[in-house]
Amino acid sequence: MNARRVSLIAVSIALVTIMVYAIRVPVPATGGFWHTGVIAETFLATAFGPAIGAVASGVGAAIADLIAGYGQFAPLTLIAHGSTGLLVGLLAWRKGWPGMILGWVIGGLAQVAVYFVGEATVYGMGVAGATAELFGNLVQVGLGFLGLILFRIVRQTYPQIEQLASAASFEEV
Repeated sequence: MNARRVSLIAVSIALVTIMVYAIRVPVPATGGFWHTGVIAETFLATAFGPAIGAVASGVGAAIADLIAGYGQFAPLTLIAHGSTGLLVGLLAWRKGWPGMILGWVIGGLAQVAVYFVGEATVYGMGVAGATAELFGNLVQVGLGFLGLILFRIVRQTYPQIEQLASAASFEEV
């Protein structure tokens, strides 16, 4: 792994952490919160692929949970958001609108499903408790569409963005 890739991963993790932490809407029924982090997660996975998408989304969101005092949710968040970054990256990276839309939908549904199952079972909230967050989680991942729009805008002004995740190469002139 080269220095550029490590730097890109670090900045991506920081961006997700900030987007998750900056705007939080508490959910009293479950003790969790909704946030805008999925915008950054969708953008990063679409721009830089599944590896960076998964690491940045999972680790960034888990760090935000730890900083915000929701450490009990950090392991579930790591898996839920990591799966979103991975799936969006696999289905949307270097693809047109159909792949991007498919990635956003499947990645978002995976996040909602992981949270639902984890809250209902591991966290002992039962189906009723997990259902209390279902609508909000769907709305939250719906915001990921803004990440796709942001990617399209950035790619129009900076077409090389997708090359940042590739290994550096040099040509002798």
